[in-house]
Amino acid sequence: METQNKRIVAVDVETPNGRDAAICQIGVVVAEAGDIIKTETHLVDPEVPFDPFNIAVHGITPADVIGAPNFPTLWPRIAQYFTDSVIVAHNAAFDLGVITATLERYGIPVPEITYCCTVQMALRRFARETYGSYRLDTLCAAFDIPLDHHHDALCDAMACYRLYRELLCDFGTDPRDVRPYRRKAKPAPKPAGKFTTESENELSLRKLRELLVDVEPVTFLNPGDSMAIAHWMDRNVELSAEPPFDAIFQYLYRMISDRPLTAAEAADLFRLIGR
Repeated sequence: METQNKRIVAVDVETPNGRDAAICQIGVVVAEAGDIIKTETHLVDPEVPFDPFNIAVHGITPADVIGAPNFPTLWPRIAQYFTDSVIVAHNAAFDLGVITATLERYGIPVPEITYCCTVQMALRRFARETYGSYRLDTLCAAFDIPLDHHHDALCDAMACYRLYRELLCDFGTDPRDVRPYRRKAKPAPKPAGKFTTESENELSLRKLRELLVDVEPVTFLNPGDSMAIAHWMDRNVELSAEPPFDAIFQYLYRMISDRPLTAAEAADLFRLIGR
């Protein structure tokens, strides 16, 4: 798809816990014709508990969101950015998955979203070994993009937009970069990793099990394993909002971002994929 005449909106969210259906901060960078015309950042009362791990990552505490709007109150102000725009995010499956899950949690209609993921853009343009990883901080360092307050939502959204522009300018466009975001309807609950027939979902899980057969998630991945997992994620990105893939994708993204899982998280990943 052609994006030159479309409004580009870079988005980043920070979450209070690992359930990925709540937001405690959102940053937005709006650009038209290559020029940034507006930025916004908002703390959000997620109305759910915070986990210590998340606080350690972004530094936002329950005290910081006292008096902040909840998401239904904030949404009418920012909903305009999600229509007639291309949403850009680094690991868009995560950010858009959180946003749409939060909308659904509050019973708010989910708009039709067109998006571009800078992780996927990088995957299509160079091997992981080129810069060491596809993490936002690594790529920003490689392309001399400022990232002074990593995990501040506005700082990350600004860095993501600048990375998007650098990837386009340095490597050109790819027709696969921009696509409609599809959040599939949730299927009837089934035991994790168990399917009654050899469905497309089961085929995807089986391929993932094969990829992870010799992988230890509690240690840093070698470049080959990281690239293979990243390619699996790219090929199956449209499943990323569907259980159990929503949780699986979050674990995998941490692994390819050089953040090993805990033993409990690794056990949960293996449970989800049926290993």
